[in-house]
Amino acid sequence: MDHTLELGQEKLGKLFIKYSIPSIIGMLFFSIYIVIDGIFVGQVVGANGLAAINIAMPFFSIAMAVSIMVSSGANTIVAIELGQGNIAKARQTFSLAFYTLMILSTTVCILTLVFIEPICKALGATLELMPMVKRYLAVLCIFTPVFTGSGLLSGGIRSMGKPTYSMVCTVIGSVLNIIFDYLLVVVWGMGVFGAALASGLAFMIAFIVGFVAYLPRKSTLHFTTCKFDFRKIVRFFYNGSSEALTEVAVAFSTYIFNIVLLMRIGEKGVSAFSIISYVTSLIIAVLLGVATGIAPITGYNYGAGHKERVISLNNLALKVMATLGIICTLGMFIFGKPLILLFAPGDPELIEMTVWATKLYSLAFLVNGINILGSAYFTALEDAKTSALISLLRGIILIFIGILILPQFLGDAGIWLTVFFSEMITLLYTRYLFQKSYRHLRQKATHS
Repeated sequence: MDHTLELGQEKLGKLFIKYSIPSIIGMLFFSIYIVIDGIFVGQVVGANGLAAINIAMPFFSIAMAVSIMVSSGANTIVAIELGQGNIAKARQTFSLAFYTLMILSTTVCILTLVFIEPICKALGATLELMPMVKRYLAVLCIFTPVFTGSGLLSGGIRSMGKPTYSMVCTVIGSVLNIIFDYLLVVVWGMGVFGAALASGLAFMIAFIVGFVAYLPRKSTLHFTTCKFDFRKIVRFFYNGSSEALTEVAVAFSTYIFNIVLLMRIGEKGVSAFSIISYVTSLIIAVLLGVATGIAPITGYNYGAGHKERVISLNNLALKVMATLGIICTLGMFIFGKPLILLFAPGDPELIEMTVWATKLYSLAFLVNGINILGSAYFTALEDAKTSALISLLRGIILIFIGILILPQFLGDAGIWLTVFFSEMITLLYTRYLFQKSYRHLRQKATHS
């Protein structure tokens, strides 16, 4: 049965729930595993273990940006081609993306392992943290093809009209990760090496489960022979550039925060930021779940020429994002401390600093869901330039300006308010872009 047809015919409210809820659940499970991973490392290895992981993350985020670029760009094209009714072409597009991603991932893995020590130094690893950073990064790199390929497989499964199957793949990886984390880190005391190995093994299994969905020849999407198409590969990169830029922005902001915190507060400041990143990842998961979950619906209807459905769906998502933002910010003020206590139960100074910083940092959730939606919306319309501008503003330019200026006037509070500053200014631009897009879509619908 071709499940993709419902994307252009079913009521939008029903589709929104059907696609966003599994995506949110999948993202939440992924974030819960990350949080529990942090709890295990924080309680067994200590604050230095958390700091080492946080220092290693920016480089791995850049590697993942390549994956997101290909995955998001390709699945956007696939959704549009399915909306146009060109299933054979969509299969070739997806297959080309998968083969390309596997080659790139393997190359990144090899280069990282060869140059791992200078990379760790460039990331800011101190002599004390260097051994842990190297171990953590080396293990993750070995499993790079698994991590990168999972995103592409998951997005393709959603485009086939199977959001629940996509969710199951993520849940399997996350649950296994928690189990392996407990065994390797807590029971066998393998430290950050064990945490990285647990992630690799768990998501290798999830990758296999996702891969199986493409094996039946009757599947809407399955692997097929395809010609090397350089122009289409460039199109993958272009369409996914904004989503990749978001990942690069995460790496950049983590790096710049780490440097500033080391200078102003020291390693305890980096540990506090690491805990904040773990805790707030749960909220980001919900917001990303909405934006990512409905992307195939947007792309399909755009390809099918249903412009008013695209606008109505996005307006519904905007209302949901605004409501979630208020709930999430209030939730961090009320439940932030109990979560933080899980990471550093025996360090009162670190707890006090992190609780205070989390309240300031969480103000960003009032608005950043709308900016996340904006980036995903324009990617789904194959408007990578506009999507990239949103990501560049909120993740790099305004972060850099904010973290340079705000601490001069607000002290350490300025560091934690940088993200709120960045998201608020970006929101004004995103709102303008939505209005401009709606006018353009309605004009195209009138002339067609």
